[in-house]
Amino acid sequence: MTRIQSKTKNASQSTQNGEAGFTMIELVIVLVLTSILGIFVFKISTSSLKTLITMRTRKERADDAVLVLEKISREVRAANDINSTGSNILIFKRADTGKAVKYIRNTGTNRLRRQSAADVASLPGNNSSGNIVAENVSAFNCSSEAGSGSINRIAIDLQFADGSDWETKIYPRNYGL
Repeated sequence: MTRIQSKTKNASQSTQNGEAGFTMIELVIVLVLTSILGIFVFKISTSSLKTLITMRTRKERADDAVLVLEKISREVRAANDINSTGSNILIFKRADTGKAVKYIRNTGTNRLRRQSAADVASLPGNNSSGNIVAENVSAFNCSSEAGSGSINRIAIDLQFADGSDWETKIYPRNYGL
């Protein structure tokens, strides 16, 4: 009988010595380390998400700028008469239709619009008519420059609200004809 009692004593002593489970300190340490690791993972994922959103916005802005400048370049290349260039405005006559086209930036809404009419006099001013070509345009500058030889060129500078700046130089094919 004594032997049976001694085995029971040893079994109960081993569980009280901490061999059967985790202590409270071990659980707290694991919880703290998991929290620290979670904070780092969260910061890295939010930083990556912010970078993704910024890069996507920049790409969309770049795509918009390229499309706008390509559209303007295509029409100005085919123009035979450029009536006005300056800050926030470009007016020219298309060689194929003889109609006047006006690109104008509305300074209140920062939108670049394309307007078309039979002649320049009938084109409206800074109003809301016309097709919106680009949004968030902070500057639209057009200037006529002397190019190589006797061919004039048109320089267009397009700036967006996010600070991106785009420039193109166009040599009209039918200029002065």
